[in-house]
Amino acid sequence: MKKVYGIIVLMVLLSISGVATAGDYVSVPPPSSFRGMAWGTSLADLPGMLPVQESGFKNTYFRTDERMTFGDATIRSVAYYFREGRLYRVGVAFSGRANHFLIKERLISMYGRGRGVGLRYGWMWPNFSVEINYDDEADSGGLFYTYEGAWEQAEGSGS
Repeated sequence: MKKVYGIIVLMVLLSISGVATAGDYVSVPPPSSFRGMAWGTSLADLPGMLPVQESGFKNTYFRTDERMTFGDATIRSVAYYFREGRLYRVGVAFSGRANHFLIKERLISMYGRGRGVGLRYGWMWPNFSVEINYDDEADSGGLFYTYEGAWEQAEGSGS
C-alpha cells in the first residue's frame, strides 16, 4: 500500500512541476515578441518603461501609454519583467469572465488547443510558455508570456 501511495504522490508532483514531454509542446512557433518588443531586448532599448514603485516588484516595469485591450478583451494592466536587464516575461491582468473567454479564445486561435491543470490553461514550447488563469472568487485573471531559454538562443533565433 505504501508503494502505491508513493507512486501516486510522485505522479502528482510530476504533473504539478510542469515537466513536459515532446508531445506536450505546441506545434506552431512561439511568439517572438509582445507588442513589438522581442524577448531578450535590453531595458535600455525600450523607451517609455517606468519601474513599478510597489514593494516586491523589482525589475518590473509598465508603460503609461499602454493599450488596454487584448484583441476584443478589455484588460486592466500590463507588466513587463526583466531578467539580467532583458525582457523575459509579460503579465496581463484582466477582470471578468467575458474577458477571460475572449482572451482564451484568441490564444486558442493563435496556438491551437492548450492544456489545462486546475485554474491554469496554457501552451508550452521547449523555451517558452503562455499561461492564462482565472479566479472566479476574485473575478479576475492573468495572462503570462514567459521566455525560459538562454539569451544566446533568443539572439540566434531572430527574435
